Amino acid sequence: MAAGYTVETNGDQALAAATAETILSIVGASNKIFRIVELSVSFDGVSPTAEPVTVELMGSTEAGAGTSTNHTAAQIRGATRTVESQGKRGFSAEPSSLTCWKRWLVHPQSGMTIQFPLGREPEQITTADAIVVRVTAPAVVNAQGYMEWEEG
Repeated sequence: MAAGYTVETNGDQALAAATAETILSIVGASNKIFRIVELSVSFDGVSPTAEPVTVELMGSTEAGAGTSTNHTAAQIRGATRTVESQGKRGFSAEPSSLTCWKRWLVHPQSGMTIQFPLGREPEQITTADAIVVRVTAPAVVNAQGYMEWEEG
């Protein structure tokens, strides 16, 4: 059975208006493939007429990894193991070499949680690459979120 892990934003991530910002990333180990089984992003907007926030799930070659804070993954299921992948949050410089896999529009007074169907989970394609969540809010809001993944 695969082990499951989460990485989360560790509180609010302030978003600048009309600026694409990576809020979470999982970087694979050089010897393991991982798959995203669930992700969630929510916002604290107050205007019911505000424009939606663009949420993107993206692949990254890590050619330009950006500047971020490492985040220790929490194991949430499976036999006790050492996590191989590395979680990141709080990006102050954006990663480059990103490819958008999926995109959603989400109202800034709400959020979204996606559980991917079994066998159709987004999966790291190449070892040592990353999967990231990037958001672009038309107005200043805060975001919180998490990604859950499996290894093994």
